[in-house]
Amino acid sequence: MSVIDLTSNVAYASLSAAIANSAANDVIALSAGSYVENFPLVTHSLTIEAVGGLAHLTTPQPIPLNGRAILEVPPDAGASLTVSGLELSGAVDPATNNNGAGILFEVGNGNLTVRNSWFHDNQEGILVGAANSYSVGGTAVTIDHSEFNNNGIPPGQAGSGFTHNIYVNDVARLTVSDSYFHDAIGGHEIKSRAQDTVIQNNRIQDQQGTASYAIDLPDGGVDSVTGNVIEKGINAQNRYAVHFSGEGLYAASSLTLSNNVFIGDRPGGTTALLNQSAGFGLPAVPATVGNNALYGIPLASLTQDNFGPPYDTVQNNVALSTAAPPLDTSHPFAVGEPASAWLLPVAMLATAGLRRMRRRRGRARARAAGA
Repeated sequence: MSVIDLTSNVAYASLSAAIANSAANDVIALSAGSYVENFPLVTHSLTIEAVGGLAHLTTPQPIPLNGRAILEVPPDAGASLTVSGLELSGAVDPATNNNGAGILFEVGNGNLTVRNSWFHDNQEGILVGAANSYSVGGTAVTIDHSEFNNNGIPPGQAGSGFTHNIYVNDVARLTVSDSYFHDAIGGHEIKSRAQDTVIQNNRIQDQQGTASYAIDLPDGGVDSVTGNVIEKGINAQNRYAVHFSGEGLYAASSLTLSNNVFIGDRPGGTTALLNQSAGFGLPAVPATVGNNALYGIPLASLTQDNFGPPYDTVQNNVALSTAAPPLDTSHPFAVGEPASAWLLPVAMLATAGLRRMRRRRGRARARAAGA
């Protein structure tokens, strides 16, 4: 395995050393393999990308030294973090809130971008912001071609229902695209308190998991859920796939729910949308629900709008009596050669060349001294 800071052209023996010695806006490349380390805090903007396959990051004991996460950007660091080709698993934090995260991205930072990565078997896949802080900032979170599964805490255990595959608090925008969420344990597949949330072209499937909502938008926001396959599994805790408002409501909220495929495998039935947008000093917000295909869900169970009028605008949805299409369970990520990857072997060769040159000079000096 190899790790190199492509910006400074310095090779390191570990990813931890590379992070600790990096400068703002550096790009760190690492080869595929397993990295079992206590990773330092990321306190400045940084890009970490794997080359030639997933780089699996975990910690050598259940509780990371930072107490919270495998990779953590602490509060008010003003840092942005971009990761690509990483696999993060095993984050456990039983000492405090039972919400050990693959990535913890705290308030007071820039943007978080996750591409071609895999988060599984953590108490929390990704946790952004501080719960109930409501200090809306400019942070944007982008997740693309990534997979999240089996994150959470089983029902009946302390903290169950409060940890999720991803939990994004009150940032400016969350965009999730072309990704695969499945088998969340006890919590939600996706939970977002972002001002704007865009969830498009994803597979969001409970399968055997014990998830609550597939998508929870508890404070409303300007939200768009389009082009997804959303399945409520046989062990889902409630019947609702998408939940809108219910805990708060941002001003000028809206919800578009269109061109999705909803699959109801839950024995007790499935409702595609629960709209609870009222009771927060603002008028109820009618969702726009159109062009969705329903399998195992009657049209009467498309939406539950508790607080109209005005009621949800519903049109051109269809309930199909045929069997649902098979669930696509393939990985969404493709970790090939990122744009900067060609520099890695070149830099490694250059570094090795410098080391050989230094050794030759050292031997020459030794011979000269002996003469």
